[in-house]
Amino acid sequence: MGDRIRGRKGVALRKRRLAAEPLCRMCKAEGRVTAATVPDHIVPLAKGGEDVGDNIRCLCAAHHDQVTREEFGHRRRIEVGADGWPVGNSARSR
Repeated sequence: MGDRIRGRKGVALRKRRLAAEPLCRMCKAEGRVTAATVPDHIVPLAKGGEDVGDNIRCLCAAHHDQVTREEFGHRRRIEVGADGWPVGNSARSR
């Protein structure tokens, strides 16, 4: 497993990465303009990736959540209203 850069050095590195790539790479590929908020490891540290520039892409929170669920096999939580039916976009995610 790769080592994560932590502390002040990690915070400064995160800021530099977001400044260098301020738009979500996946939204841009879909033709949308969305601010990037999360530097994402293309190959996760937990799967042997490294905390280096070539292994980082900046994403919006929604795409980061989507990619993380896919990489680690997590299912999306479906929000259920008081009537027992799925609420909002969660009905489409099944």
